[in-house]
Amino acid sequence: MALPLPDELTELAFNHLDVSSLLRCMQVCKLFCSIISGSVHLVYKIELFASYMEDNEYSAMDTVSRLNLLREYGRKWNDMEWSSSGSIPMADGHCWEFSGGILAQSTHENTLSLVQLPCKLKGIPEQRWSVPFDFRIRDFTLDNSQDLIVLLELVGTFPNMSCNIHLQTLSGEQHPRAAVEPIIYASASLHAEFSFLIQICGNRIAILFYDQLGASPKNSFLVWNWRTGQQELYIHTAEFKSYAFMTEDLILVGILTPDLEPALQVLRVTAHGDPSPIHSLQDISCVCELQYPKLQGNVEYFLIRSEPTPTWKPPAGSGVPFYGSRRDFIFTISLRILSSETQESTVLFVPLSTLLSEVDRSHDTPRRSVPWDAWGPDGTRMVFREPSETWVCYTYGMKFILGLRWHNGHVARVYDFDPYAARKHVKTSVDSPILWKRLAQESKPSGRCGSFDEQVITRLPGRVATIILEHSNDGWDAAMIGEDHIVMVQPNSSKYGYMAM
Repeated sequence: MALPLPDELTELAFNHLDVSSLLRCMQVCKLFCSIISGSVHLVYKIELFASYMEDNEYSAMDTVSRLNLLREYGRKWNDMEWSSSGSIPMADGHCWEFSGGILAQSTHENTLSLVQLPCKLKGIPEQRWSVPFDFRIRDFTLDNSQDLIVLLELVGTFPNMSCNIHLQTLSGEQHPRAAVEPIIYASASLHAEFSFLIQICGNRIAILFYDQLGASPKNSFLVWNWRTGQQELYIHTAEFKSYAFMTEDLILVGILTPDLEPALQVLRVTAHGDPSPIHSLQDISCVCELQYPKLQGNVEYFLIRSEPTPTWKPPAGSGVPFYGSRRDFIFTISLRILSSETQESTVLFVPLSTLLSEVDRSHDTPRRSVPWDAWGPDGTRMVFREPSETWVCYTYGMKFILGLRWHNGHVARVYDFDPYAARKHVKTSVDSPILWKRLAQESKPSGRCGSFDEQVITRLPGRVATIILEHSNDGWDAAMIGEDHIVMVQPNSSKYGYMAM
């Protein structure tokens, strides 16, 4: 087959195609296949897609070097081969965060101690620094892609207590893009025993205020635009249990329905929210509601986790060549269910793509209710495990880690729901040197599931590996995962350990 264009112009035309179209073009003829496979730029584009990575336009590295590094990075993750390891003292403070490769802890009530964990493969050095503040830190989170730390300060006493939401840089200065500093939330129900779940997603900050006292406590959920200070959503109800951002405008919410059944709701945040609180779930602008399997017991614990948030990117000055793609990622929904005879903990893995499919189907049906059988069995994977309730950074991108305490704390299990890796990088024989095993076609627990009315069957493809953690005389209580790191926790020895790519 001959073309009227030089191969160089054909390659430029191919560059405007998405990866799926490129792969189809490679099957058209030998000439197309030769042009695409002979182009370093196009091969890099395809391998980024298959590795669930995105190119960092701010990196100065040339394409050949990026491609070679990407392949080495993927090989190291598949082999669980680590370039370095280390330990970090655990501070006496009560709050911590692991985000964007930074492990941060509060110390002495008004100081943050931060460690940028190294990644030799990407050229990221280790950095340690402390940032003092002139107020007591009750809780915090950070987004290093925006040089932003959100810190909570409780002021006053009940029933005249307020929460100051401080917007600072990672060097401790007032953030220059914040129009209002601090943002103030005042409520007659706010007291010192509240706990918090904070997330940053682009221009939005969301905070869930957990009320842990009272006979019938209610939780408050608020969303602000941190650059303008405008409040965009305010929900005050006992049914609201957890949340995570799907996009900057869509939030996945965990609720307990009036009949105490768990469910997932997708909420849309608008730029012009009503400042008055919403007290009823029926009044919330819900895109759709995804039902859980019917329970036989009561939900004691309900938490949604997903890291990083959808808008996160490496800081512009980091120079890393690529980073984890946000086109798809998993949410982990952890439940602890109590019944008259059993206590069971389950983790449901739900990809963003599964949720967005239901959002698309709901465009002309507000508050569309979707039964479990219509969305869950093929779009999720459920396992009967109990992740840590304290060290909750166990999810990153398409991966999830669980420390195995019954192996003296030196072993962890890693689940990976990248569909390409699940098909390609898995054991093909008993003697295979590959760590990863493909998950069974169906997750169909036998002798368990006593907390559900019927046996729960799920089929989301994935792979799993059992890995050895960095040695510690005392073992590790829990494990956390990031893009380039696995972090281990041992509170009894007051230390963190990490393994880095």
